[in-house]
Amino acid sequence: MRLLLQLTQLSPDTEDWIEIIDKAGQALMDAGDAASTCRLYEAALKARPAEQEFIIGLGWALCRAGKQDEALPWLESAVANAPNNYSVLNDYGWGLAELGRFDEAQKAFEKAIQLAPAAYKLPVNNLKRLRQLRKSAQP
Repeated sequence: MRLLLQLTQLSPDTEDWIEIIDKAGQALMDAGDAASTCRLYEAALKARPAEQEFIIGLGWALCRAGKQDEALPWLESAVANAPNNYSVLNDYGWGLAELGRFDEAQKAFEKAIQLAPAAYKLPVNNLKRLRQLRKSAQP
């Protein structure tokens, strides 16, 4: 894990640096290490504060770490930067869902579904999960 975090010490001018950092973030998350994933994206954002991949990456990692309140501003920023990006909208919707903001989450998922290619089923599946969450939250 420590080796993946050292990737942020590469020069941001390194060819494919953004992709390298993002793949490392995915690997850390796949390994179940949300805290290290957050540290990786935070370090990368110091070098490139406006990089969309790192903004959404940090928001996603914070959600996975159970820190939805911290994640939401990052996800909102990502949506503001890319309002028609179905993947960003899907992540934003899930952050909202985990905060119990079901109506807003539904709108984000519905927009993601409209914009996504037919093969991208994640927002469709998340909309189904949202409906289950909504039912279980009712008294």
